Amino acid sequence: MKGPRHSAFTQSSRWSRPRMLDREVRFSWPAGVAFAALCFLLSYPGRLNGDSLFSLMATTKPGLTNNWHSATLQWLWSLPGPVLGQPAGALAIQAVLFGIFAGFLPRLPRDLRGRAALAGEVLLRVALAGATGYIGKDAVILTALLIAVQVLRRLSQARLGAGGSVLLGLVTALFLLTKAPNFLVVVVALALVLPFFIQSRRAYLALIAIALVVGALAVPLNRAVDSVIFKARDLHPDKQLVLFDVAGISARTGQNLFADVPGWPTTALKPPAACYVPYMWDSFAEWAPCGGYATAYDRFDGALKRRWVEAIAAHPIAYAQHRLLYIDYLLESRDHATWGLDGQSINDASNAKAMDEMRRGIAAVKPNRPIALWHPSFATEPMRWLERALFKFPKVQWVGLIICLAVLLFGWTRRHDGIRLGAILAAALGLGNFAMLAVFGVADPARYMVPTVGLAYLALLALLAPPLVGNRFERR
Repeated sequence: MKGPRHSAFTQSSRWSRPRMLDREVRFSWPAGVAFAALCFLLSYPGRLNGDSLFSLMATTKPGLTNNWHSATLQWLWSLPGPVLGQPAGALAIQAVLFGIFAGFLPRLPRDLRGRAALAGEVLLRVALAGATGYIGKDAVILTALLIAVQVLRRLSQARLGAGGSVLLGLVTALFLLTKAPNFLVVVVALALVLPFFIQSRRAYLALIAIALVVGALAVPLNRAVDSVIFKARDLHPDKQLVLFDVAGISARTGQNLFADVPGWPTTALKPPAACYVPYMWDSFAEWAPCGGYATAYDRFDGALKRRWVEAIAAHPIAYAQHRLLYIDYLLESRDHATWGLDGQSINDASNAKAMDEMRRGIAAVKPNRPIALWHPSFATEPMRWLERALFKFPKVQWVGLIICLAVLLFGWTRRHDGIRLGAILAAALGLGNFAMLAVFGVADPARYMVPTVGLAYLALLALLAPPLVGNRFERR
């Protein structure tokens, strides 16, 4: 008579307690400080794009702060400004965040496989140092996700304590307040990870429903923090998504779905199909040929949001076609040069065109503090080459997606032997970032997929590391 099949699970009617195969992760202060310094020195005094330049200038004068970009992030960037100047103050914040992630390293055996895995971990951190030194919300989002993975890996092995709990809470708040739609990243990741631990379908669906409702509260919370705490002017940033989606559905149905909104200036505007492009909303922005849409939006904010929901519900196929075409552009985007050390910097002293744009921006805002210029260093070219090799080759977005999917599928097929939490969590968050862009994305730059690619590499490294032998973590 056959005995029961061996399993790494301890099962109850609802929950499973799989054996964790991750190597213990500990924080190394020397590594954290070293990588924070590397990030700071590589990009000193900081590389800015147009949006981050305005965000830094807005914090220097009362009344300029608005909610087009995260007021929370603008405030955080501004904290070291009086001491370090700008953009060095913002760079210091991002360098500290990167150092926190980089300081979490797994304890690996001192054999060939363990040394190779550790070398891969260090290489990933070196390659990310230049990108995360490029001042912008994309770098902050990436580092917040990377920190969250490392802290949760640590939580699966030991109690976090007060410091770890505070760190997890802060990076979660920063992640959600940097961009309101980020709540969907968390919900999708939770939906992908929970099946490894939950047996009951009813409990699973209930938890996902609760997570979706609670997560969606991040949107009004984001607005409340901007308006109440930071007194940010409301520029209706939701207009990007609403105009893009309603125009996309209109183009596919042959109807002007804006015309049904009472009072909408239909006759004064071009038909949406004549303005719509499938990969970004910018054709409707104030500076674009169809800028009348964005200008008129503010007076019809509530009515247009209701029309947006109604249009999606009434024309789901047209909406799906619109979103799938956008996803195709997102995955095929060649916009790799707009971020990191290889990206154009508006404060690059060697780029005359960028400098002209910076002067125009400063003349329009007249900030109270100067903005320092960036100059390449001796390490810029080697770091730029490494960044291109890992993050900017053709189809890198597809590679990131495929790695995340493969890691999750492999983890699922081997779940009875144990769980690599670091691998499946990083892969799930990478897919969550893609899902968020698929639903809420309004432009196709490849930099929006950088979190997915970075998390894919982290997942792969966690999977390739030698598994833990035995039921308990080794301790010294």
